[in-house]
Amino acid sequence: MSKWDKVDNAYDFLLAKEGQSSTFTKKELAKSTGWKEASVTTYIAKRWCDFIEKQGVGKYKPISISTLSKEEFRNLHSQKLAKKSILVNKLPKTEKEIALYKAREFAILSVSVYNNPTINLKTYGYIVNITIAWTALFHAIFEKNKIDYFCKIKGGKYKIIDGEKKSFDLSECSKTFWKGKTNPVMENIKFLIGLRNKIEHRSLPELDFIVAGECQSCLTNFENMIVQEFGDEYSLNANLAISMQLSRISQKSQERAIKEFQSKNYNVIRKYIKDFQDGLTDDVRTSQEYRLSVFLVPKLKNHAKSSDMTIEFIKAEPGTKDELEQYEKGIAYIKGDVESPYRIKPTIVVQQVSMAIEGRFTMHNHTQARKKYKARPNVNKPGFKGKYCGWVEGHDGYLYTKEWVAFLITELCDQKKYGKLIKYRA
Repeated sequence: MSKWDKVDNAYDFLLAKEGQSSTFTKKELAKSTGWKEASVTTYIAKRWCDFIEKQGVGKYKPISISTLSKEEFRNLHSQKLAKKSILVNKLPKTEKEIALYKAREFAILSVSVYNNPTINLKTYGYIVNITIAWTALFHAIFEKNKIDYFCKIKGGKYKIIDGEKKSFDLSECSKTFWKGKTNPVMENIKFLIGLRNKIEHRSLPELDFIVAGECQSCLTNFENMIVQEFGDEYSLNANLAISMQLSRISQKSQERAIKEFQSKNYNVIRKYIKDFQDGLTDDVRTSQEYRLSVFLVPKLKNHAKSSDMTIEFIKAEPGTKDELEQYEKGIAYIKGDVESPYRIKPTIVVQQVSMAIEGRFTMHNHTQARKKYKARPNVNKPGFKGKYCGWVEGHDGYLYTKEWVAFLITELCDQKKYGKLIKYRA
């Protein structure tokens, strides 16, 4: 007998009742499936509560069972039933329970603020609430592990504020938890703390589009941490974190947001973001735990009872260099011209060319090359976009393309062309 036989019998029974628009009793369902009535009572109250309506005394009616495939109905049964916890059945009493309750509430509040279409300052509201949530979560973890998380003054005495011991702030909590070791989750938190401090007295609604990836990663990291430390029953149901009103952003809106971000009003914020990201290692900068980068792709329905369109996240883990290159080509195909090709600094161009050719290649030689081959104007010209070089707002200067590096390597591997270049005078 398969472990799914009773579950499948329940699915078939409920699907038939829904198709007939008829009601059923617990006894009828128990007889059809082979479960005891007590089990049926539990499933109706917990697992099927979103798909069953009570119709008078002892009678029930299935609703929307047809939106689930048999596999999805099975998945509903493979999840753990939520335990009776402090979050459902009683108010928190211990310090750990209070901190954990606070962590969940503020995390959910952060999502509500971010997803509210009537709020302009989404990012700031989100950051304020999610940092409170993270702080409370760390305090709950420290309570669980009996770790002292209160500030002390000289002499080892606790720092007292308003009659209570001052607890660690979020920065100190993250340092204590990870013992000072850098990782993408820690850097994500650090980034949002710094951003909060910068924008505390500024009105920056357009910032929402710029740092959406960091905000989503922060929530996902929180979800993973709370489940890892305290169990599945404390899950936030993180699929609610996708803001549906932001799921379609027009090219025009993106351009407007980026243009506004490049204005003088954003100099402080733009410099903070650039300086922070420049200080990250490549492993951290490209980690999904630091900044979530995904494409939402319509998925065709695969069975008659599925919804018209769903969104699916696919985790890509290329195993070889060739697979990674193919994956990056696929991303480029999807992204089109969204990502700027102008990303390479002159110093990096010099380094890469120097490693590839036999002769020396200095910054002076690079200046000779970009003048000889007219890679860019000799004066600052905001808005210039060429094949090999372009003016980048925010960087307030020129950056080069991969094609420029490849072109120089090809040209200068020829000794005659190399000799002509180093003698070139504009």
